[in-house]
Amino acid sequence: MPQKTSSIGQFSAADSALGYLYQVQVALLWSLRRLRTGEDIAVSLETLDDVAFESAGRPDELLQTKHHQSPSSQPG
Repeated sequence: MPQKTSSIGQFSAADSALGYLYQVQVALLWSLRRLRTGEDIAVSLETLDDVAFESAGRPDELLQTKHHQSPSSQPG
């Protein structure tokens, strides 16, 4: 009788987690750059876009981030 193999374990959330962490890094970097201007800002993730900046309750800038990993940097 052939053995059934489970598909659990073939899929990983690691790539999604890396993409989300990249969004956090981009949001932090851009927030620090914007703080130099002295204006009050609000930053959010996964609301209007990947990263959204608001001033006075209105969307000011929307960023869409993409994390790419080269094949050579992936664990073997």
